[in-house]
Amino acid sequence: MDMQKSIYAEFARQSGTVDSTWFRNHAYDPPFLRIISEQEQRFLIDWHEAVAQEYPNAGASGVEMMTMLSGLIMGSGISRIVQCGHYVGFSTLLMGFIGRYMGLNRFLYTVDIDPKPSEFTLSWVQKAGLADDIFIAVKDSSDPSNVDAAAEFLGGAPQLIYIDSSHQYQHTLKELALWWDALPPGGLIIMDDVSLWASEFDRTQEGGSHRAALQFRQTVAANGVILNANLAREMPDPYQLIYTDICGFGLIQKPY
Repeated sequence: MDMQKSIYAEFARQSGTVDSTWFRNHAYDPPFLRIISEQEQRFLIDWHEAVAQEYPNAGASGVEMMTMLSGLIMGSGISRIVQCGHYVGFSTLLMGFIGRYMGLNRFLYTVDIDPKPSEFTLSWVQKAGLADDIFIAVKDSSDPSNVDAAAEFLGGAPQLIYIDSSHQYQHTLKELALWWDALPPGGLIIMDDVSLWASEFDRTQEGGSHRAALQFRQTVAANGVILNANLAREMPDPYQLIYTDICGFGLIQKPY
């Protein structure tokens, strides 16, 4: 496969997908795309085309986030993952392909409160041949019943939690508290949309994931970093930034 022109990257550059701008600004593939087979890339293209018909305004985890997330998973051999908020399934499928590449089994428990997008995600997980290894729960991601259900499916306590769900301040605090207790020492929480800019995603206008992440990190005195935390609406071109994801990246580690 041509290092500079993978099938998915060429599609993304031309199609106007969520990350088309990223691919137009970079003449190479992000690392996670290099371990995905040509068949899986074609599968993602088919998924994008289906989403464009059924969910034309759907968002998805960006290249920067998926690069950071896949690096942590693959670099440390993380095999028990919980995802809070899958919506129509882009990051779910990507993590599924990464887990398959790593030879993992029953490695992802993903939960979303919205039944219709969850049904859509499930159908694509099944088409991808990942139904045995990804459990899709339709419930509130802050519901305590998720903890035992996730541990049972994964075969142990989750090692990494990826939070990208409601983006509402109060709800995100509940998610953080719930899954923090479920993590073993050294466990990781990864958060999307933690910049000040992304706080406007909170329909309750209480500060969103940005405020929740900053508050929770201080409350538990955890190891943590929040990239692009202070980016506001009056910001420069994202591609003039060092870390180019304007939504921000949060990493909180439970102390040993």
